[in-house]
Amino acid sequence: MVVLVAPGAQDARVRVDQRTAGRFAIASGTTIIAAAVVLVIFFLVEAPALVESGDVDRITVFGSTNDALIALSLLLLVPVALFVARVGEPRGLHQVAAYVGLAGLGLGTVFMVTTALRVIDYGTNSILLGVAFAMVGAWLLTLNVPAAASLMFGSGARRAGVLAGLAFLLTGGFAAIAGPSATANPAALMSSPIPVALLGAGTAGVHLATPVWAILTGRRWVAGNEGRP
Repeated sequence: MVVLVAPGAQDARVRVDQRTAGRFAIASGTTIIAAAVVLVIFFLVEAPALVESGDVDRITVFGSTNDALIALSLLLLVPVALFVARVGEPRGLHQVAAYVGLAGLGLGTVFMVTTALRVIDYGTNSILLGVAFAMVGAWLLTLNVPAAASLMFGSGARRAGVLAGLAFLLTGGFAAIAGPSATANPAALMSSPIPVALLGAGTAGVHLATPVWAILTGRRWVAGNEGRP
């Protein structure tokens, strides 16, 4: 990714937009932290009975709250994606990644809401959500892997962004492939060590690495450090 440095009045406008995007990034990261706390409560309180019952389409308080918070966190990243798309190189891989990221964030928001409300059966919703998460993961990797990413993201944020991107890809792939199986027999799926390990790693990465990336990036932009090493 190559960052365009705009002089004069245009640079001042970019700086204002940068700080606004930074605040949205911090808000998104904070929301995901709240979602992580709720998710732990869900696994401790609601998940065992949900798996035992076999009714994964049933709405639960903490499960649906986690889904809603993730939807909100993805929505809050949309202004971040718009800002990065606007100041980055307006062609090639960067532009394609911008479209993929925006589409993934938008679809992810919609399908996390449908997950929270269970308005679509869990198997179908998992496939759709898996595609959206994979798109977000690809976007995060495209933003943070190239060497030029250091112009906009600090080294710590880049490492977290790569982990977050891999976690979104892993979670998305798991959801798309194993989601329908969870509808048919959730107990059997959750008793298999490999799927559980993959789901655990992906879920942990989404809930832990993503807020680190978002908050570190947001603080850097709000402080006006974008474009510096």
